[in-house]
Amino acid sequence: MKEIVFDSFKSTLQEVKILNNVVVNEKNSKSELDRSLKQAQDLLFSSYSNLSIFAESVKSYISVGYKITPFDKKEKKQISKIEAKIIYNKLLSIINSVLDEDIIVPTESLILQSQVSSLGLAFISASIDESLQKNNDDLNISKLKSQELSTTLNKYFAAIISYIQDILLYDVFLIFEKPEITYLQEIVFTTDYKKEYIDKWLNCTVTFNELRRNKRTDHWAEIYKLKLEFEQIEKIENHQKKLFNERIDFEIRNAINDFDELEDDVKKEALNKEIKLIQDFFNSDTSKTVVKRLKNILNFSKPKEVVLEYDNILRDRLLLSDFNVYEVGKSNYSSAFVASFFMQYLDKLKEYLESLNDEVNTNEMINNQFQYNDFKELLLVEELEKRLANEAVEYKTKIDELWQTYTFDPKYFDTYISGDLYNIFLKSIYEKIKPLNDFEINKYLTLSVNQFKTHTPEKRVEAFKRIYHDTYWHPNQMEYKANEYDNKYVIHVWKHYTSHFLLFKDAVENVLQDFKNGLIGSGKKQEVIEKPKSKSKSKYQSFTYINNLTGQSNLTGLKDSLIRKKLIASDTDLKDFRKVFSGEAIENPITWTGNISELSYFIKQLHNELKLVADLKQQQWAVTINCFIQENGEQYNRTKLRTQKVPATSKNIDSALKTLK
Repeated sequence: MKEIVFDSFKSTLQEVKILNNVVVNEKNSKSELDRSLKQAQDLLFSSYSNLSIFAESVKSYISVGYKITPFDKKEKKQISKIEAKIIYNKLLSIINSVLDEDIIVPTESLILQSQVSSLGLAFISASIDESLQKNNDDLNISKLKSQELSTTLNKYFAAIISYIQDILLYDVFLIFEKPEITYLQEIVFTTDYKKEYIDKWLNCTVTFNELRRNKRTDHWAEIYKLKLEFEQIEKIENHQKKLFNERIDFEIRNAINDFDELEDDVKKEALNKEIKLIQDFFNSDTSKTVVKRLKNILNFSKPKEVVLEYDNILRDRLLLSDFNVYEVGKSNYSSAFVASFFMQYLDKLKEYLESLNDEVNTNEMINNQFQYNDFKELLLVEELEKRLANEAVEYKTKIDELWQTYTFDPKYFDTYISGDLYNIFLKSIYEKIKPLNDFEINKYLTLSVNQFKTHTPEKRVEAFKRIYHDTYWHPNQMEYKANEYDNKYVIHVWKHYTSHFLLFKDAVENVLQDFKNGLIGSGKKQEVIEKPKSKSKSKYQSFTYINNLTGQSNLTGLKDSLIRKKLIASDTDLKDFRKVFSGEAIENPITWTGNISELSYFIKQLHNELKLVADLKQQQWAVTINCFIQENGEQYNRTKLRTQKVPATSKNIDSALKTLK
């Protein structure tokens, strides 16, 4: 592949050399201009031209895996950054050997509108100007006069040179090096942000977002230069400790949230293991296994320094100014922060475990990114958009600041939106309505459902671009100006939000329906919380197979197929299995051994799509949790069941259901 890159590039330059001789000659005949324009046209737009082969080979061999295409999956890299640099230098040497000086001048710098524009560089790849492509479709060379031929040839030749230079810059150079960037709006940013940042420390008004953006600045070094009074230094120290503790609380909430998804028995075991892990670490166990497991909770470096800081904190040896969130001059958390986090996290874990043993509802452990008080100003869709913008800014900041360590993951937001964000969102709904009366619950849920109809992704994309822009620059206020560099990243995020929008919409509608059915609100809410394993009150007890009279052998075939595919227990009794499809009361539920997503898909196909059982009038999930149980004997959560994605094993289930047709 490397040889194709070099050979096609050399052949391209030889054609460029021929065209250049015509362009610089002022006394060309019409036939020469005609022939040269056709050659330039083919070089630019023919799929089989040397230039097209060169461009395609560069993108499929050099830049593949480095450039991000918003709607495609992440591809595997073919070469290292060092190899890319070697290839780039070889291409420059080919230019020098084939062409005269100044025909093609590779650029290693960029002129951009503003600093924000640089965020989209990972998405940019060389391309031919769209307007030129459109004009080419309408071009009739035979009807052009000599002067028109000359003018058009010059335009095509300039486009060829520009395209080659863009390939070298965007698809090769940017792989291994950052360019020098000149910003057209640099004058807008002439404010001394460092001074402004230090002034905010002096006024004790620094927010965590400002601290995060300036984490490489040693603010204490600047503050000490000012030789302030002791009282003012003390105020600054207390403000820093406040930010320090707030960030620890944030990280603890994120970590604790992972336990809320577990069943109580599993939860207790996991809590005990995590408690022991941290205790072992604080007892100087810095083995690779222990440190690796701790880094899954909070990423950090220098584990031995963390243990030393733990001892210093225990013995009260640290000054207030030592409680820095970030290591001085670096982007990672400080050892003091990591030690403090694990100390406080350990206390929270013990409290959580104790609350489980006492059977106390520990709602304080739920991640509170969506609080009840917030909804008075923002309904659920707006809250989702704000949270998504915050995550988009944080993720892009990490990628940009640690670009040598982290690479952009195109699937990150797909996983985040359908996973963490959805789980937080679902819990937050119940947390918000918990203190409300029935009138307030109905009003809040109804308004939120209506907002999902008015705030669709198609209608809100432009609004989200502004939300992202304002979030990025917060607390500074910068004028919003749309440009392609910014938009490509935002559209990438929004595309994943769009694909999961109905998931959130359905969740809110289901909660509203539960409220109208009396499952939450009034005195029912407490009953649901205290008795989560109570039997469904649906009038339907089981499914009713549409061919129940003549198709009993089909049910036998379905049972055998599900066992072979390891979706139900191998010892499932045929009598119990047929009962599930009889419409009668269930005595012995069937043990589902597959994943929850597989059971969800099985029911959706059985009831909703193929209609192999009688219509249950929206009660299919209540019937499902009555007919099927988990391997540990626990009942399924019907909300989780109905919101699952299509599993990778869907074809196995489709095959099994064919036995009922």
